[in-house]
Amino acid sequence: MKNIKFSSFFTIIFILTLINNTLALNARVETVDGEILTIKDFSMEGKQYFYVDWKGGTSTLDWKEIDSFEIMRIDQNYWVKVLLLNGKKDSFKVRQFSSFRGKSDFGQWSIPFEKMKKVFFIGDTIKEKKIEEPSIKETSFLPHSTPKEVDKVTMKNGDILFGNISAEIISIRTNYGTLSFKKENISRFSLGTSERTQKEKEPDILYSKYGDKLTGTIYAPYIKIFLLTGINLSIIREHIKEVEFGVMADSGEKLLQEKLTESAPQKSNDSMNKKIQ
Repeated sequence: MKNIKFSSFFTIIFILTLINNTLALNARVETVDGEILTIKDFSMEGKQYFYVDWKGGTSTLDWKEIDSFEIMRIDQNYWVKVLLLNGKKDSFKVRQFSSFRGKSDFGQWSIPFEKMKKVFFIGDTIKEKKIEEPSIKETSFLPHSTPKEVDKVTMKNGDILFGNISAEIISIRTNYGTLSFKKENISRFSLGTSERTQKEKEPDILYSKYGDKLTGTIYAPYIKIFLLTGINLSIIREHIKEVEFGVMADSGEKLLQEKLTESAPQKSNDSMNKKIQ
């Protein structure tokens, strides 16, 4: 009987530990190509921690103790600059790493470690976050050259995607007929709400590079985009707020500094008594 109770006790402890270790983390991420996404169940191939150099050995840096982190490449090594929940900042050399993965609004998502730039862990409470500049000299680690101009898709949930829109022709039906524009002649277009009644429905608006503004219905049940990270996406129009053509590829950094307003959930600093185990 004692053996049964002993076994049951450790079974419960194991289950509780498993639940705690697999606690879902959500994050707002920025890639080196300027894409800004909200990712659910964020992990590094299932892991939610880093193996880092610590006092001559190797230690585990738990993501649950981190507000945000930034990946840097210094010489031939990768480092993470972290902001801890207790407000302290530190930098660590990463010993082991693999691809990041999770779930976006479009399905399963993954990205190579070297393509990630910044990560902000978020919860239900959203407030403005100050973007910190790196205190360590870092070198660029873009594996491929980035085009000078790319297309930008702004989602209704605030996500921003950079890449190449596959459509070469965009057509809009107006009250006076249907007009078609080549992609290179369009500055941007916005999509109205289609889920409302016909009386309340907001129209689509197309702006040409020559100053034209047209209001009507754009024939775009979905948009196909090839992201700078090498991922192909087909996004239904209900998720899309606006599409811009030929924007500067480096505008992702400016957008992050101006528009990123996500914050990590409030947690007790009592858990920081043992920052790295």
